[in-house]
Amino acid sequence: MLYSELFAAALRASRKRELSTAVEALIESSFAISRSRFWIQKNQPVRDAAGLRRFRRRLRRLLADEPLAYILGAKEFYGELLLVSPAVLVPRPETELLVEKALQLLGREPLRVLDIGAGSGAISVLLALRSRAEVTALEKSRPALAVLRKNIARFGLQERVRPLAGDLFPRRGERFQMIVSNPPYLSRRDWRNAPATVRLFEPRVALEAGPVGTEALAKIIAGAPGRLEPGGRLLLEIGRGQHRAVSGFLRAAGLRERECVRDYAGIDRVVVAQN
Repeated sequence: MLYSELFAAALRASRKRELSTAVEALIESSFAISRSRFWIQKNQPVRDAAGLRRFRRRLRRLLADEPLAYILGAKEFYGELLLVSPAVLVPRPETELLVEKALQLLGREPLRVLDIGAGSGAISVLLALRSRAEVTALEKSRPALAVLRKNIARFGLQERVRPLAGDLFPRRGERFQMIVSNPPYLSRRDWRNAPATVRLFEPRVALEAGPVGTEALAKIIAGAPGRLEPGGRLLLEIGRGQHRAVSGFLRAAGLRERECVRDYAGIDRVVVAQN
């Protein structure tokens, strides 16, 4: 069998043309070849039996709707390759908007930042890499915390990012100059209607907030004034149709909404507020 025949057979099995990039990635990882090398040798026979077995195992997982990031164990986010596992969410482009806005506000100041529900550490790691921030990465899930620690070590950020087990806020009453979070914001109905690749494989606790979907957002906003320095910023990723409710939570907490950033689909996605 030629590499090109292996590729074509995998696409026929999937019946989804949009999986062509994923199949390429599986071939590259299974046979330890680059994308350019794959296309150079596409008409050569496959002689790596172990690589072929790896590819077929991984392809079965892909055809069962498992996210490619979990199969490969890594996902690119804001230009960096982060380790991931089913214990954490797959980092998404929408969260890059939160990172981008946080970096704009941080500038080159060595500010203290709290990341609530840090998961893989996508936000924490990128803020530490691209600014002088000192980040406390708070995560309640022990398996997710293990992935977080691996990513901190992967980028040599042990002195800049502090992983901490906990929910919502650290037990010590320390204050921060910025709080960021991509909290659960799906309602139970949203969860039921989510694609199979999400429902079957990604951690529900990191996605579904409760019956309404704004429960976690409300708790973070209510506690933020007591944990932000005067003038400190709160940046939250939110779901479709949640901006009005979040604005009400901010007013009730005495926080001033400064900006709402829309995502690539025109959906209100990142809310910026100030203490």
